[in-house]
Amino acid sequence: MIFSALGLLVAVAVPPFTSADEAQHTAYALAVADGSLPVLDSPVRSRLPGMPGLPAGCRASPQQARVAVDTRADHLCGRRLRRPLTNFDLVYTANHPPLFYAVEAVPLRSGIALHHPLGGFRAARGINVALGVTALIATAALVRGVLPRQPAVAVGTAAITGVVGLFVFPSGQVYNDTMAVATITGLLAVTVAIARRGPGPRTLLALAVLGPAAAASRASGAVAVVVVVPAVGVAVAARTAGRPARRAGRGLAVAGGLAALTFAATGWFYLRNVHRYGDPTAFGRIAAMLPIRGPRPSAWQVVRDPDFWWNVYRGFFGRVSLLTGHAEKMAVGFAIVTGAGVLAAVVRVLTARISAARNPGSPESGPGSGPKPEPEPRQPGARLAGSVVWILLAAHCLVVVATLVGYAAAGGAAFTRYLLPMLPVLAFVVEVSCRALPLGRRGLPTVVLVAALALLTVLMITRELAWRNRALAPLTPVDRLRTAWAAEAPGPADLGLSGLAIFALVGGVLLAVALWRLGDPSMASGGDVGGDVGGRPPRAAEREGPPGDVTEVVRQRQDRLDVIVDGGAAQVSADR
Repeated sequence: MIFSALGLLVAVAVPPFTSADEAQHTAYALAVADGSLPVLDSPVRSRLPGMPGLPAGCRASPQQARVAVDTRADHLCGRRLRRPLTNFDLVYTANHPPLFYAVEAVPLRSGIALHHPLGGFRAARGINVALGVTALIATAALVRGVLPRQPAVAVGTAAITGVVGLFVFPSGQVYNDTMAVATITGLLAVTVAIARRGPGPRTLLALAVLGPAAAASRASGAVAVVVVVPAVGVAVAARTAGRPARRAGRGLAVAGGLAALTFAATGWFYLRNVHRYGDPTAFGRIAAMLPIRGPRPSAWQVVRDPDFWWNVYRGFFGRVSLLTGHAEKMAVGFAIVTGAGVLAAVVRVLTARISAARNPGSPESGPGSGPKPEPEPRQPGARLAGSVVWILLAAHCLVVVATLVGYAAAGGAAFTRYLLPMLPVLAFVVEVSCRALPLGRRGLPTVVLVAALALLTVLMITRELAWRNRALAPLTPVDRLRTAWAAEAPGPADLGLSGLAIFALVGGVLLAVALWRLGDPSMASGGDVGGDVGGRPPRAAEREGPPGDVTEVVRQRQDRLDVIVDGGAAQVSADR
């Protein structure tokens, strides 16, 4: 609810095409609506009110547009422009696959057909907000699989993800990043589910859908599939029954099937990129089209540059040039709080390990408690499958960071948006750090952090509005929102803004209640980061175990009810 309010605020209040790339993404979607695929040299045509680019009737070919840009010509299609043509007049987003643009083409084309082009454009932004909601659901599912015994962490991680400016801004505009985050995170969640409880019909079907969808949404999705394929193979082999050769064969079959299905659905597009630009993602060509000033650094120089990482970090909250004053202090404060939480979590884990090593025979609850329950039986490959989860997340983050570093080393700008595919994992780390702080188990630090991030995002929205429209600069943040809303949306501005504010406030209250209740010891089911990787999944998920695994079925029936002795009192917990 909080994210939806923020996303809709961006979708309505922020004027069209105020952010870089939105015109190019829109031009791509309009080309798909016309039944064609653009290339990197295709000209952007102004087909919507206020859309930058060449005149709508201009039919220049990509070759003609490239020559005009290279010569810095000020005329094309027989019309003289008041400025020289640049690469920003081209569809430089054409290196991405067309799934997102096929979805956005429907409202854009409908708006033009109904003679309400801006209405169709706002609808396209609204669809992107809906995709952001699915990304948050996928985030919760991913963390629920990583820590199956701590549902509060999943709730908190999704909440933190949904209020970060880096996620809110592109979700409220026509950008393909949101669909990429949704499909990639969903793909990771399904892979983790397979590693936790084995392959079942639903998880395999989800894998078959999300793999091609991720590769078809953005180039980063194809990279994520490359990381997921071997992880799926190992997870399936570890979580199925039978002889080693048979288990390895199943793993190879599932991994090979995912790779083959993804290539069959999207391989043609990446081969097209190789033919036109020399590599599957047109990485080098894009960096050459939009270079930064100065000599190109090496990848090692980029990694060691603290200014580079400071700018990348500030980019998580909005436009870097606007993150000044109190906003910058808030960003620094978030880093300090997160660092303190991580340190506290490490100290807590080390203390628990040392205590357990010194008293290996005593139960955790201390003296006076009854006998410790016998450890539940594990599947043979549970430990290996649990390791796959953490290796998968680490490899995914490493590849995402390497993509950003490589782009910067190739001459491109340090776009923090390239880190969006790993934002759910970063939010997971932040949530774990919040739980290590005082009252963290009850969710208080998480609620405070979410509220502060939401306020910072709103502040950055108002600064973005004033940066684009200097007439709004003297106004207060509330008056900026009111003026921008009145200019862009029909109806009373106060009513619309108040409705979004109330909606977000109710969501915040529900979040606080949910985290408080999930932190109740009577509802918690234990487990820590790095804890038992073979923890029992929910009952509904257990039924999805591998067919033919008789041992697993017997274990499920025996473990329906556990009696856990804690402080001398018996606590009966039903598997949920």
